[in-house]
Amino acid sequence: MQRLPNAGQACGAIEIAYVDERIADDFVERLRTAWSQLRVAGGPEGARGRLADVAPLANRRQLDIVAAQVEDARAKGAKVVCGGAPTGLGLGYAPTILDRCTSKMSVVQDETFGPVLAIIRVEGAADAIREANASRYGLGASLWTSDLNRAERLAERLDVGVVTINNHSFSGAIPSLPWSGARETGFGIANGPESLATFVRPRATILDRSTGPELFWMPYDSTLWELGDIVADAQLGHVGRAWRLPLAIRKRMKTVREFFKW
Repeated sequence: MQRLPNAGQACGAIEIAYVDERIADDFVERLRTAWSQLRVAGGPEGARGRLADVAPLANRRQLDIVAAQVEDARAKGAKVVCGGAPTGLGLGYAPTILDRCTSKMSVVQDETFGPVLAIIRVEGAADAIREANASRYGLGASLWTSDLNRAERLAERLDVGVVTINNHSFSGAIPSLPWSGARETGFGIANGPESLATFVRPRATILDRSTGPELFWMPYDSTLWELGDIVADAQLGHVGRAWRLPLAIRKRMKTVREFFKW
C-alpha cells in the first residue's frame, strides 16, 4: 500500500517491486485482491460526499503520462493484473498492478508518479539488487523480509540514498536522518547534519600578518629558479642541495627588498 498515498505522486513512493519468482504468484494475487477493493476519487467534485482510498492525479498532463506508461508496458508484454485505465471520473486512475515488467518499459525506466506498481520477477536477492542498482534513479529502496540480519547486509549493496527494512519512505520526515539519492535522482542532502554542505557554501578568509615582502615577488632571477629547483628536489626525496636553501632565501629577500626599496 506504500505505493498509493497521494495516488503515488510522491518522490519516495514505491515505483517498482522486485519480487522473488518463487513467491511472485502468491504476492501478485494477494495484492490484486487488496487493490481491487480500493475506491478512487476523481477530484474535489467527485470526492464530495464519499470517502476515497486513492486520490486523483494532480492534472490532466499527469493522467496522460500514467496512461501512456501503462499502455507502453501492456504493448511490451506486461500483464495488467488490475486497473489499467482511468476511472472516467475527473482525474481518477484505477490502482494498477503490472506484472512481468522489464527494463525495456517506460514504467520501469522513468518515474510514473501515479497509482501504478510495476512488478519485476527476479531470481533471488542478488538479481533484485542488480536490477535496482541499474535504474536511472536511486532515491530510496526498501527490503521486506523476516531475516533482519540478511536484510542489513543486503542494504549495504544498494546504491540508493535511503534504505528501509520492512517499511518504506518515512525517513524524510525525521530531521536527524539524511535524505539523499544517487544517479539521476539528483545531488545534495536534505535533513541531518550532512545537509549543511548542501544548503551553505564555504568562504575562505586568509589574514596575512606579515609586514615584509615575499621571496617569490618580482624581479625574477636565477636565485628564484634555484630556490624552486631545491624545493622540488626535496619533495622528491633528493636533499643533496638542501643546505643551500637558507642562503638562497636570504639572497632572494635582499634582491626583492632592494628592488622595492623596502
